[in-house]
Amino acid sequence: MFLTIVLCILVLWIMINWIVKSDNQNKERLEKAEKERQFYEAQVRDEQKKQEKQQELQRGYYKKMMVFGEESISFFEGLPKYLESAEKYLDQAEVNFSYGAFAPFWDYIEKAIKMLGYFDENIQRIKSNLSIYTALIGKYEDTPPQFPLTRQSVTKLDVGTETAKRMNVIVWTAQRNFQFATIYEQRKTNQILVAGFANLAMALDKMTWKITKSIDDLAGSVDVMTSTLDESLSAIHSRVGNVVDIVEKASQQTSQQHDELMEKTSEGAAREEKVLKMLDNIQRGRRPY
Repeated sequence: MFLTIVLCILVLWIMINWIVKSDNQNKERLEKAEKERQFYEAQVRDEQKKQEKQQELQRGYYKKMMVFGEESISFFEGLPKYLESAEKYLDQAEVNFSYGAFAPFWDYIEKAIKMLGYFDENIQRIKSNLSIYTALIGKYEDTPPQFPLTRQSVTKLDVGTETAKRMNVIVWTAQRNFQFATIYEQRKTNQILVAGFANLAMALDKMTWKITKSIDDLAGSVDVMTSTLDESLSAIHSRVGNVVDIVEKASQQTSQQHDELMEKTSEGAAREEKVLKMLDNIQRGRRPY
């Protein structure tokens, strides 16, 4: 009888230990599973934060490219206005020369120089914006907004070089006249606080060269941008895959963003075309020299 009781107690003790051990193991498994779940959720949150940060960064690149494009087309729109003013000042300088008005002649030459200087500065601003835009292309992982100027448009800026050449001819004619040359000698050290020129003499000597170089540099920057854009688009297409995948990816973009981009592109092209017509009008209306 006693032996039976002992065996029962032993069996009961074993069962209780087994139950306790089993409970502990279950508890450990649950704790481990909970830790794994928390670790996984933390990884998911970290990944989401990284993606959100990357998306925000990409949106920032896009906005910057839009801003630099808008600034550049605004600078571009100012170019024919400066040239038109320079041409009018040169017209008036020729009138003053014909009447023998020495001081007014050089006054209008200085005014024409300032307009040409502003013309050159705007080209430099466009080039600076384009350089930043090109750098952003390499960081942007989607199709970037179109820069609002083309190589053909930059080439058309040679109209400004012709205005500078016209000014040089007018000045050279005046300098062959003793009275006009005497006034020039008195004024050639006058400060011309535009486009980096120290004085009137330097501006007259370097203006045509400086404008030509600025236009050539801008044209080179456009070529670099075009090449960088082509490489970026090829990389995007390689990442995305075949044409079907590209279409599917494009369809995921919001229609509002697409419409805004198309509207901006169309608007920029229209503004660019308007400037080119103005430059054509200046070229056709310029007096022969």
